[in-house]
Amino acid sequence: MSLIAFSGFSQKFTIPMVDHAFSDVIEWKGMGVILMSKDPNMAKPQINLTLVGDAEESIWDQKIRPRNEEFYYLASENARYVYFLDNLELDGGKVYFNQLNSAGNVKTTSTSISSAIKKLGSYDYNKLELINVVVTDKALVHHFRYADKKGKCVREFATFMTHHNMLCYAVELGAIPNADLKDENIGQWNYIGFTGDEIHFAARGYSTKKTGWTTRAFTSKGKEKTGTFLEAPSDLLTIENIGFGTTGSYYLEEKHTVERGLLAQINGNFYMMGAERSDNGAALILHVYEEGEWKELNKMNLNYFIENKDLKLGIYPLNEGVGYHLDHNGYNKVSIIYYKAGQTSSHNDYSERAIVNPSSVLYPKKKEEFTVNLPNTVLVFNTDQLGSKGEVEFERKKK
Repeated sequence: MSLIAFSGFSQKFTIPMVDHAFSDVIEWKGMGVILMSKDPNMAKPQINLTLVGDAEESIWDQKIRPRNEEFYYLASENARYVYFLDNLELDGGKVYFNQLNSAGNVKTTSTSISSAIKKLGSYDYNKLELINVVVTDKALVHHFRYADKKGKCVREFATFMTHHNMLCYAVELGAIPNADLKDENIGQWNYIGFTGDEIHFAARGYSTKKTGWTTRAFTSKGKEKTGTFLEAPSDLLTIENIGFGTTGSYYLEEKHTVERGLLAQINGNFYMMGAERSDNGAALILHVYEEGEWKELNKMNLNYFIENKDLKLGIYPLNEGVGYHLDHNGYNKVSIIYYKAGQTSSHNDYSERAIVNPSSVLYPKKKEEFTVNLPNTVLVFNTDQLGSKGEVEFERKKK
């Protein structure tokens, strides 16, 4: 049984074209579908955004003005803002963007990331290596690495730009000696998620000779919260982290790393998805950290597992479970492991559109369908309609 058993009720409605044919579609999870359109004859890009949700008409229409034809859409579960970045890598120490809040208000501006980092020391921002950019409920977060040749270490920084006043704060996550990185149990820092105004990072390492992850949490103004050490299970298989979802790490494909379990933090809990051997070959297992140990919640068997082939996995934490993209031995699909024990899931073919459609891991769907989960219903949009002038049709299904 999959997550959704539809009631049989289905309702169709249409959304009229706004000046130009709708050319693309993205999901703002929890809010609805954003239809995109633009005037191909404009000298400078202007993208029209139309939000469709629970009502039978659009909720709002708005415009963003990116600097270039290419931009990067960033969104996260439980974040009340989304961003359209003009640049991932810093441009003159700055990031340029369009910020959109849930009411449909847009701010088109830039902020200086390098100015915040300079307060930590005399680091050359041109030599910062961008690792990730993410949206949390309170801030836009950048994560950088810096090769400190003099100190013979790798330093890691995070910056937090608050949504409301766009002030930027910087922290140093840690400095890892180059020699230590030769140990496969020691890793570099990674963003793992947020709850409210707690933004979490983790790095593999040791504590009293036990292997696991050291975690650190900060507020959107760079104030550190209490961290912890999470001991790792001993029987996890090697995973290539390929990223998944609307984060900078996904767009930065060359940043893939090898891990033995992927962490996520959402709604006050730490989760870990790892691959372990089983009687049928292997299984992806989702754990939650409770009372000082990892407890198994749910799993998905990998009956086609082959030991000598790379197990490529990216995860995206959602309120329902941890969504994932798995690429291994001919299986290239997106799915979810639910927090509820025993609840099975759908498996849909991976496509680039799945990145901007997190609800696609929740329901069985056809290739051309764009499905969006709302509190009481599911919106289904046929993407074959894109590019055609005139109104477009949605189907609403009750859960």
